[in-house]
Amino acid sequence: MKFRGHVHRSLDAKGRLMLPPDWRDMILANAPDGRLVLTLYESCVIGITAAQWAELERVFEKIKAPTKPMRDLQRKLFGGFEEVGIDRQGRIQIPTHLRKSGKLEREVVLLGVGNRFEIVGEGAFEAMLGQQFDDVSGELAQHGVSLPF
Repeated sequence: MKFRGHVHRSLDAKGRLMLPPDWRDMILANAPDGRLVLTLYESCVIGITAAQWAELERVFEKIKAPTKPMRDLQRKLFGGFEEVGIDRQGRIQIPTHLRKSGKLEREVVLLGVGNRFEIVGEGAFEAMLGQQFDDVSGELAQHGVSLPF
């Protein structure tokens, strides 16, 4: 399952968000019950399947004596956890605590980021578009990634 692209959406008054039809179909193919996990990561709300969440929990359980930054990451991920379902109209409900913590207002952007999708406010998306990525050229080279452009 690979999420790609982005789409601008509006949250309704109840905090519901319409998923792109191809994303919804892809999610339902991998999670027939239509259940997703939403949580906080960096400055956004992310969406993954329940199976991906279970794997994440399994990996975190293996970490012995985590550092304070690792414990803080666990607090953010696990504290933000919310399981949601896709309704008949293809929407998910973003709980109030995630909308507040993720700084989501009415206008949002869904970003496909490979094995997950992210939900960010329009302002955060615009800031990301203006960001320069010269500082990652060394890391790209270290991993053998050569952009074809």
